[in-house]
Amino acid sequence: MNTTGFIRGYMAKNMNAEYFIKVVVTAISREFEEEVKLENINDDEYLIVMKGYSVKMSRELIDELKSAYGVDRYILGELEKQGFIFDRNRSQYIQYCFGNYVGS
Repeated sequence: MNTTGFIRGYMAKNMNAEYFIKVVVTAISREFEEEVKLENINDDEYLIVMKGYSVKMSRELIDELKSAYGVDRYILGELEKQGFIFDRNRSQYIQYCFGNYVGS
């Protein structure tokens, strides 16, 4: 059983959008060893900024995408669309985000 995915799914289910987005941003920051800024634009919107790229997300969208790695996948996909380049097989975390992990 994928313990990491199980724990992440449990967190997504039991955390509010504000706390969960902080968990996701921390994971992305650790993965790329880059500062990822999370700015609260207003009561309903967040701005995620990394290496000159940015993604806006509403609480509603975060709640809609909340699953084990759904929010991560959305952010990374939006960064990719803007030109941020990374290998989708670079780590187990990224593989989980994009659903292409084949564990042993």
